[in-house]
Amino acid sequence: MSHDWIPDINFFQLLDAEDARNTAAVRARGCPDCGGRLDQANYPRKPRGGEFGAAGEGFDRRRSLCCAREGCRHRRTPASLVFLGRRVYLAITVVLATWRTSTTNTSSSSRTVGRWRGWFAALRDTTWWTRTRARLSPTVEPAEILPAAIIDRVLRNRSVADALMATLRIVTASA
Repeated sequence: MSHDWIPDINFFQLLDAEDARNTAAVRARGCPDCGGRLDQANYPRKPRGGEFGAAGEGFDRRRSLCCAREGCRHRRTPASLVFLGRRVYLAITVVLATWRTSTTNTSSSSRTVGRWRGWFAALRDTTWWTRTRARLSPTVEPAEILPAAIIDRVLRNRSVADALMATLRIVTASA
């Protein structure tokens, strides 16, 4: 896989379409607290991505849902492939910046990338990682660095974009 790959607008449109499908599935299930209808209640984001996510910085709304029933109004925010949890940086920026061996070509500081690497390292102590590791072949060894180990496993017979999309699906399940 080329470490020089940079996502384009088409890649982000694919991620956004998957986010739309995820949101529709969550909406169809209704409010988990009261069973009420879930209405669209997106909120603005100011995504950052540097060179890795320049094309995705136009995606400035995080899909979210809110229960329509008075008295409940609980918010549901479905998993997203564009945004990684509550982070300001786009998910692909976090994955690509931590995957690459240096930060010389990123707009993210080495401290920021170091925090992201720490977050990936901390994932190893979670039940999510125990389940995820069991699904990857060959098994990820303790000395291997995340997310590079995940990317290496999903890359086989896939394009760079498909491998990174599969990695984002895996990683966003933990966020």
